[in-house]
Amino acid sequence: MPDLSEYNAKRDPARTPEPFGEVDTGAPTGDRFVVQEHHARRLHYDVRFERDGVLVCWAVPKGLPDKPGAPRLAVHTEDHPMEYLEFHGEIPAGEYGGGEMTIWDSGRYETEKWSDHEVAVTLHGERVEGRFVFFRPESSDHDAKDWLVQRRRNDTAAPSRDKAAQSPRVAVGGRSLRLSNLDKELYPDVPKASVIDYYARVADTLLPHLAGRPLTLRRFPDGIAAPWFYEKNAGAKAPEWMRSVTVPTPGSSRGSTTATFIVVEELATLVYLANLAVLELHVPQWRVDDEDRVQTPDELVFDLDPGEGQTVVDCARIAVRVRDLLAADGLELCPKTSGSKGMQVSAAVHVDDPARTSAYAKAVAEHLARETPRAVTAIMAKERRRGKIFVDWSQNNTAKTTVAPYSLRARAAHGAPTVSTPLTWDEVEAAADVRDLTFSPADVLDRIDRDGDLYAAALGDGVTRPDLPERPSGA
Repeated sequence: MPDLSEYNAKRDPARTPEPFGEVDTGAPTGDRFVVQEHHARRLHYDVRFERDGVLVCWAVPKGLPDKPGAPRLAVHTEDHPMEYLEFHGEIPAGEYGGGEMTIWDSGRYETEKWSDHEVAVTLHGERVEGRFVFFRPESSDHDAKDWLVQRRRNDTAAPSRDKAAQSPRVAVGGRSLRLSNLDKELYPDVPKASVIDYYARVADTLLPHLAGRPLTLRRFPDGIAAPWFYEKNAGAKAPEWMRSVTVPTPGSSRGSTTATFIVVEELATLVYLANLAVLELHVPQWRVDDEDRVQTPDELVFDLDPGEGQTVVDCARIAVRVRDLLAADGLELCPKTSGSKGMQVSAAVHVDDPARTSAYAKAVAEHLARETPRAVTAIMAKERRRGKIFVDWSQNNTAKTTVAPYSLRARAAHGAPTVSTPLTWDEVEAAADVRDLTFSPADVLDRIDRDGDLYAAALGDGVTRPDLPERPSGA
């Protein structure tokens, strides 16, 4: 019988962010599953199946088998509440299962057999697709919780699924990738196939803006209307050919001192991430070199965030003021929409002190707020933003990230996803309506064909990268 008493007895809701719930006795059997990558005392993968109002769980130290062959250990653990389907985060050290937990995969499953000694299922996930059997060894030498899991050959086709069409293997830049669930809607009426297509087509322009920058990913496994999560760690099962870098993460809210980030430097990596329903790409204002050493910031950024009653058009007016103020210091700013509600402006810079960009940006924001306190605020508190534009200087903190140019956003407008889109200053100055600053993937690709990379100056291309002073000269 489903039972959460063991789960609840092992955890204290005052000490762990994990969900606490009751058995949903009225729930149908269900067909959802989740695989969570769990960095506890030892890395393992928790496989959980929705059934009879709880999640039935196994801890698989080496992860689900990639191919048919020898079975792997799968430790049958206590039932978990249904809310664990969406849980990710840091379980505090010293607590049961302490460590970082991220969602490695999720999807639907079909039951072939379910008994007290054997569970045979077919999984349809983003990363894993196939038939698996969890079974208790017959030997009495095994602990009752020590099961085994084996991948079976797909000798029986799953009903009503065209696997060849939905899980094709493709060659991308010399890499072999398996795509999955291409018809899954990630935006209303927009399938994953369209997301992959956009990122593949924009790659030549986007990749220079990602090169060397450890990436924070925003994943939407079931689309923008469903729960999502940030992912920083590349994960133990990332392909060996994919570049990753371990960098310090001081001040992490999860207490981690380092994290291993993906660095996107080739088309195959971009397609791989899009296949995992990574919609948004967020980058820091610094890079790592070829030997994975963290460099000082090479970009200055201002995130212009509209408060209540304001729009991206009001942000455009403040962007012009930022541009004019910084011109005295030789900075050539590039404007772009955030793809959400606001704008960003960035400039290529040179600094020796990692804290210089943040200090300079704060001085700019505070100067603008003093000039027009009814229109601009440099204070983060939301209640101080009503009717104003928040000039967020804090994005220059080396621990923070900003959405990359040409990244999709988890928003839709006028029947299409929105994109963080580089602009001309003529467009910024002429904008009169939100629609003037709202762009779809098709719009962005057309703009690149016509104008090239309007954000190239933020990379330092064709501009002088000036030494950044302590304070703006024009203030």
